Amino acid sequence: MLRPNAAAAHLRLSPTQQWLELMRPWVLLAGYVTTASLGWWWVAVPLAVAVCLSGFVQTHDAMHQALGLSKQQNDRLLTLSGLLLLKSGHGLQVTHLRHHAHCLRADDPEGAPATWAFWRVVWQGPYHILMLRRESLRMAPHTRSIQLVETALTLLLLGVFVGLYYWWGSPVGLVYWGVAFVMSATLPIWAAYLPHQLAERNPAVRAAAATALFWTPVLSSFAFHHLHHHYPRVPTALLPRAAAELPPPPSHHH
Repeated sequence: MLRPNAAAAHLRLSPTQQWLELMRPWVLLAGYVTTASLGWWWVAVPLAVAVCLSGFVQTHDAMHQALGLSKQQNDRLLTLSGLLLLKSGHGLQVTHLRHHAHCLRADDPEGAPATWAFWRVVWQGPYHILMLRRESLRMAPHTRSIQLVETALTLLLLGVFVGLYYWWGSPVGLVYWGVAFVMSATLPIWAAYLPHQLAERNPAVRAAAATALFWTPVLSSFAFHHLHHHYPRVPTALLPRAAAELPPPPSHHH
């Protein structure tokens, strides 16, 4: 019997799909900057949310080296896409790979919110995100340098955002910061609690699976979360195809 990653080895992005997955968040970011600069906030704010969601998907695929890039290219992309979320991409990778290896166990800090009561996920979410950065430094001292560099770059970006407002009166950076903060503070809800609490037969999950092709990366990361845990090297965009072509994971698999 083939190991999961070997069974899914044929599911790789085509050159066109790879280009789309690599460019999506950056095209959306350009759209945000343009519309925000024009003061079209009713368009800009939803675009900022879309940037964060697509940046999350790209960072996630880079964590698993699922985008068909060389290791060096993947590491660079992990840094850049993490900055879209105002986070350390390599720090996120440390806790996420631990989550896959020790899913929902006591030593899985990323997955901890999935075991909490919902009210606790809501009020403790922002603190939990900061705690994960501390945990990533503790768990992977060999990547501490790049994590600290990425943290410094995040602080530099925040300084630029403040500078844009202070010297030029432009709130473009601060609004994006606010959106990214809200997305980050609620990430334990939509990226940990709900995917692990809702069974694959749940109507919401089934509806997301049925409509995943409308914006595959966002919906697929929710609808096929259980499948991703079993076939982690399959790009998020190809999870609907994986669901149709690959043996289903065990029912207890997260």
